Amino acid sequence: MNSIFLRTLFGACCFIMLLVSCETDTTAVVGEDWISNGTKVFFIDTFTVESSTYKFDSLPVSGTNKYLLGAYTDPVFGHVKASTYIELYTDNFYIDDDAVYDSVALLLDYTGYYYNDTIPKQKYNVYQVLESLTPPEDYFYNTTSFLTSTTSIGNLEISPKPNKSDSIQFTLNNSFGKQLFDDIQDDEINNLDELTQKYYGIKVEADDDNTTVLGIGTSSILRLYYKLKGEVEDVEAYYDFTINTTNSFHSVTEKFSNDDLTDLTLQSDEVSSKQTDNTSYIQAGVGLATRINIPYIESINSLNGSGSIMDANLKVSIKQNSNTDNLSVRDSLNVYIIDQKNEIVTQLVDYTGNLVYGLQINDEFGDGYITYNIALKYFLDLKLNTINSDFLFLGIMSQDFNESVDRYILEGEESENSKLKTTLELNYALYNDE
Repeated sequence: MNSIFLRTLFGACCFIMLLVSCETDTTAVVGEDWISNGTKVFFIDTFTVESSTYKFDSLPVSGTNKYLLGAYTDPVFGHVKASTYIELYTDNFYIDDDAVYDSVALLLDYTGYYYNDTIPKQKYNVYQVLESLTPPEDYFYNTTSFLTSTTSIGNLEISPKPNKSDSIQFTLNNSFGKQLFDDIQDDEINNLDELTQKYYGIKVEADDDNTTVLGIGTSSILRLYYKLKGEVEDVEAYYDFTINTTNSFHSVTEKFSNDDLTDLTLQSDEVSSKQTDNTSYIQAGVGLATRINIPYIESINSLNGSGSIMDANLKVSIKQNSNTDNLSVRDSLNVYIIDQKNEIVTQLVDYTGNLVYGLQINDEFGDGYITYNIALKYFLDLKLNTINSDFLFLGIMSQDFNESVDRYILEGEESENSKLKTTLELNYALYNDE
């Protein structure tokens, strides 16, 4: 406790010395009333910022807008694999008695999302699920799994085209399709309960050696093709099962090759960027996030006189050469207030109630740097006026955190590149300081 107090006191003293040393050069006029009161505005970028990496125990994946399917090995993080579990749905349990079964196919729609290299051939297998697809708790999580058959009922090898509007088409085993067809046609299955009690669902799984993760649309279908006798020739027809989105989801598993990440066994665990070559990490899907602590902001209250934060911004930058066309980053990041156990308290907002994001800013140096700006005035005021404010931190995550595998490698606060290090910048108005 004494150590914490001394560090806080030292931070306060340093801050006061900073104000005294830079008063002449950084004083700004902010209005006639403030001029008469001797108000001064200071720009400060020397507050301590501590960044680290933590990992969520699990991510809820019920009701997502897409499902993840695929695998790839990341040169920094390790191996990631996403599998899709699908429960079939229909409200039509009639097939004409004269219909003759032909074949069965699984048609998976692209959503346009993909991560990493789609050019090499990708391999997939389809298995029957052997347990009821109901969530073990209130939600399905990225760690949820169900027992499946050991024998595939369909496989495929393709070079996916996720930017096209067509589908991935699996031709499944006729023994599976014929049995399903007969059960509907022969009135063995007459309602949804009977369907899901006999056909729990299917799992689509990628080969471990794949190189990309795809987004699969909730509009995907299982289609039974059949023929009907016509006056001249047979008429081709089909019968569709859609996806029961309530009981369908994706699971994501990881095998970290990065030793710094393998130690994150509990959600409360964190590894400082000082221990990871001045780096922190974010990876959606598996639950890696960056934590930001601003430990000595309260020392600003010990200044002689009254003052207030006018504006505050946190700058975080992508480590140079860590992102590529295949391993890309987005133009914004989600920001949350979290507690000491890294549990989410709420998404960060500003004083108007609007959500605050980490937004890419222009590269003022023209060096190809990618930096995000996070507006922090509301958060810092909250810390300055909240009991136990030492237990308030920021959690930075990617967009679509539970339905993508996007990853980010961020520069820490002690980066050798001063232009990229994680920095808090604030404008502080000080008045009545005599």
